[in-house]
Amino acid sequence: LRCGMRTTKCQLLVTSLGVMLLGLSIATLSTVTHYRLHFTTISDISLESNSYRVIHHTAFYFGICLSMTLILAALLSSTATVRESQCLTAMGFFCFALAFCGLLPAACWRYTHSTEVSGS
Repeated sequence: LRCGMRTTKCQLLVTSLGVMLLGLSIATLSTVTHYRLHFTTISDISLESNSYRVIHHTAFYFGICLSMTLILAALLSSTATVRESQCLTAMGFFCFALAFCGLLPAACWRYTHSTEVSGS
């Protein structure tokens, strides 16, 4: 029983580390795509109907919020695993729920506005 608990704790800690790395990579990607020269050049074009600027800023702020939520959830989950705290575990699951509920509207928006989003 002790070996199983130790294995489970290690798996949870490794998963939390993976989620934290995912959050850091999303923050890095959002920042790079927001401040790179070729993205800001397109965004700075002053047309009356420049919808790219709105999409550009919305994607940046959404990415930063998502990454911070993932990092917070990973920190709470790893702390809850080490301390075996039910309150921290609940807060970590709440942050994960917020992160994935935020992904659903983004996926829906991509589907409904497929002409504005280039697929890879």
